[in-house]
Amino acid sequence: MISYIIAIVFTLASMLSGKCMYMYRATITSKIKENKTVVSVIVPARNEAANLPKLLNSIPKNERIEVIVMDDDSTDNTQAIAVHYGAKAYTVNNDKAWKGKSHACWEGSRYATNDLLMFVDADIQFTSETSIWRIVNQYHLQGDKGLLSIQPFHKIKQIYENGSAIFNLMTIVGMNKFSITETLNNKQSAFGPLILTNKQDYKLTRGHLNAKDKVIEGFALSNAYHDFNLPVDLFEGQGAVNFRMYPQGFVTLLEGWSKHFALGSKATQKSTLALVFLWLFGSIISTLTILFATKLGFIYIMLAIIIYLMYAWQFHIFIRRTGNFNFIASICHPLLLVCFVGIFFKSWLDINIFKRIHWKGRKIDL
Repeated sequence: MISYIIAIVFTLASMLSGKCMYMYRATITSKIKENKTVVSVIVPARNEAANLPKLLNSIPKNERIEVIVMDDDSTDNTQAIAVHYGAKAYTVNNDKAWKGKSHACWEGSRYATNDLLMFVDADIQFTSETSIWRIVNQYHLQGDKGLLSIQPFHKIKQIYENGSAIFNLMTIVGMNKFSITETLNNKQSAFGPLILTNKQDYKLTRGHLNAKDKVIEGFALSNAYHDFNLPVDLFEGQGAVNFRMYPQGFVTLLEGWSKHFALGSKATQKSTLALVFLWLFGSIISTLTILFATKLGFIYIMLAIIIYLMYAWQFHIFIRRTGNFNFIASICHPLLLVCFVGIFFKSWLDINIFKRIHWKGRKIDL
């Protein structure tokens, strides 16, 4: 009985921790300001022939939008696809001193003719023809300076893609801005999939050159902007920007999240981490509550199931802010937690023990 009561109390406490962990939202403004702003959309692309048509079709054909695709040593027809859809396509000079996509971004900035630079991953899609202008207007609201970054809303189609649920959630809450402790964080990091800045600030800070030897470019970029006292702000992509991360199968999902997740978690402040761990532990405890109840009787079992479903519902609310994950996945949150812990452990081993990661056919030494 005592174990049962403790488990219920702990589960409720973990749900309170979850509320504190994801207290605030930050979505892109719905307003579009009429002006003559022009923007260069720069797309680093390595073997992205399958993704590029979806991205390029989602960008409105407008003379105020310049689209640049940087072909980063692709072995498919990435460059031909880019040209077919009306983008300017260039080849990234091979330089093994660079890690990740930063080299493609840096060289792409040198081809850009407009003042606003929007770096966009190839697996992104804008949700409407107004999305880019809404994002630009959001940048106006922060004074047309510094760095604005967005974590896209994750659109999934296959069951295995629900394995990304906790990773998407932790990517957002791990940035510290969205928790009750956000006021303790003075230097905000940046998401990597979509970044908007202006050319003057980018040149001043040396932009992606700061991430030449980094796997996670968002942290290096944001630190450089902070060094020059320039603002860095983060937003959720829901309603403005979507992506589908790993449609090729679970192996790519495993490889993708293993690439940097343990490294990225180091940027999360301890107060936020404490809230995260307490909330995630609630998944285990809510499950144990049902097991404890089996020895006590029907009423206790029903109460335990209600508590479990309450946690599952909160879990569902949180992950639905980050992607269209289904409720069945939320009901099975212990399985998602096992998936998360397993991939996180692999990521930690790759980064700290083997000091090498694999991504899109490349072996990157750390």
